[in-house]
Amino acid sequence: MGDMATLLPTYFGITGISATKERGSFICKTDWGTFKISKTNESFSAISLRHDLLTALASAGFPWTDETVPSIEGTPFMQLGRETFIMTRYVKGAEVSLENEADVTVALQGLANYHTKGRNLGLTRMPVSTPLPEIFAKDAAFLAKTIKQVESTTRLSDFDIVFLKNADKYVTDASEAAQLLANTNYHILHNTALHENHICHNNIKEENLLIHAQTCYITNWADASIDIQFVDLARFLERYARRSSKQVPLDKWLEVYNKILPLPCTGEEIIRAYLLHPWQFIKTCKQYYSKKRGWTPIGISTRMNNLLAEQEEYDAYVRSAL
Repeated sequence: MGDMATLLPTYFGITGISATKERGSFICKTDWGTFKISKTNESFSAISLRHDLLTALASAGFPWTDETVPSIEGTPFMQLGRETFIMTRYVKGAEVSLENEADVTVALQGLANYHTKGRNLGLTRMPVSTPLPEIFAKDAAFLAKTIKQVESTTRLSDFDIVFLKNADKYVTDASEAAQLLANTNYHILHNTALHENHICHNNIKEENLLIHAQTCYITNWADASIDIQFVDLARFLERYARRSSKQVPLDKWLEVYNKILPLPCTGEEIIRAYLLHPWQFIKTCKQYYSKKRGWTPIGISTRMNNLLAEQEEYDAYVRSAL
């Protein structure tokens, strides 16, 4: 196949330039931008769908993504033997720091801007997210079933003991979140999102929000779907509430978002319901009690203990806001 650093760029229409290998990918600097060529295990359909999405976002006025670049064959990928490569815009930015108010502000402005542009893009193949009420109901059922199973176990593990000791608190939180959500116009907003094809990223976290030249680039769109967009905002605020020193009240961050894209009626209540739902506790328990073990006893116990240690501070912060 020859020198990949020289050959790969030519498959994407770049000649006379040799790429530099970096962390398993190839970085290609050109007069019209810097690009990253990477090997991927994604299906052609998934790659094409993401390409269509990011191209449509750029055309709508939000180009700050890791958009894929078509190959010389006109496809957003290049297959060489059994291997598939994609070329994306290389964003040389720093991850958003949740301890930096300027970073968080730019990130929230970026979310609001992309939410403004990510509507009515005509993307008929986008998947649709499961509505929050259904997710809340399934999680509540999981907790009830798991409590019953663990209580019937004769020999409890250390994790079982911790789970039973704290389960009632999280059952209460889940019930409160579900009730709060039920008192909103969530279903109307969700139906509007489906009708107008509102794009939700679904994987908003620091490593996917890159700050460059005071602009927030949003990357890694593999989980994007049609959904109420400000669920992205709720995810970001949940991470902020868990991972930052919480110097800025949540309502102040909502003001940053609202200046660009005001939340609809009951939007803040939906966000609060999201923040009250015990996502991390349930996620950790599902991982532990899954038949497909992908954890070590020490690792998952440490994760649970860290979660419990920060919960009181998290609750106080979230309940004092919104």
